[in-house]
Amino acid sequence: MSEQDGDSFVPEEAIVIATARDIGLSVDGSCLPGVVANRALLRRYADLVHGFALPDTCEPAYEYRP
Repeated sequence: MSEQDGDSFVPEEAIVIATARDIGLSVDGSCLPGVVANRALLRRYADLVHGFALPDTCEPAYEYRP
């Protein structure tokens, strides 16, 4: 569940449906659990990236080499 406005909660399903509607999409009911799970996974990844502090002294990567 998501927390908004202090103590009120909005179900993740409602957020997914509203977001899809805002961009002109619909989410089939059978796909909704997977979309909600994927959104939660991506949120955790985003939190990891945002939580990783890089000092200003880090050299930029000019070229990608796998």
